[in-house]
Amino acid sequence: MEQSIAFWNLASALFAALIILLAFRTLGRWLLNRSELLVTVYEWEHALLYVAGQFARVLPPGRYFRLGIATRDIYTLRKHEQLLAVYPLDVASADKWMFRVGATIAYEIVDPKRAFEANDRDEQLRLGFVRALTKLAGESTLEVFLTDRAALDEKLQSSISASPVGCVVKAVTITSVVLPPEIRRMITEVERAKTEGLAALERARGEHAAIRSLANASRLLKGNAELMNLRILQTLNANPGKRAPTLVLGQGALLPVSPGSNASEE
Repeated sequence: MEQSIAFWNLASALFAALIILLAFRTLGRWLLNRSELLVTVYEWEHALLYVAGQFARVLPPGRYFRLGIATRDIYTLRKHEQLLAVYPLDVASADKWMFRVGATIAYEIVDPKRAFEANDRDEQLRLGFVRALTKLAGESTLEVFLTDRAALDEKLQSSISASPVGCVVKAVTITSVVLPPEIRRMITEVERAKTEGLAALERARGEHAAIRSLANASRLLKGNAELMNLRILQTLNANPGKRAPTLVLGQGALLPVSPGSNASEE
């Protein structure tokens, strides 16, 4: 009888020690992993509380414990504007040119529950952009995509501003328009021809101005020997730092020539 009592006392002591050991082990794990049990919600975040797998409410900024009678899960989403890159897509313009367009979408979450539960949020935004871009490309020419991107950005933004995944599109920016090699060569040749035409026009204008200036000078010098002599002396002294050229004049070369006389006879 005494042996049985001693056995049960020993078993009870061992069981109590095991319970205490498990308690200390659980407490140690909680202390080591308290960051996982305590959640901090910042002002720039949306926080969603789910209790036992069901949505409970949106939490304001603060600190919250995950522990509770039922399972408590807290998920956070960013409030501020986010960027989504859309890789270049093949489109056809109204004038039947094929090219690729890349863009960046800036959006903001306004319905955190709907945005969180829509796991394909980014794909839905990309799909809406693709639809709007395809429609807009079919209504615009290639020249518009190359020269007036700001207007296209506004049209795309207005087309997909309301998203079905709890987001609002704030801006759409076309980041690249990639043309096929043959189209790039054609556009380069056209621009080169325009530039060469402008250069030829400027050269012709310069030559015309030079000829007009010479004609005016000729009219001024005609019948005005003193002015012609002054121009000759000015030309000789045009470069004072350099050796002046030697000019040999015959007798009476600087005298006014009377009408009807022959310079060779003098």
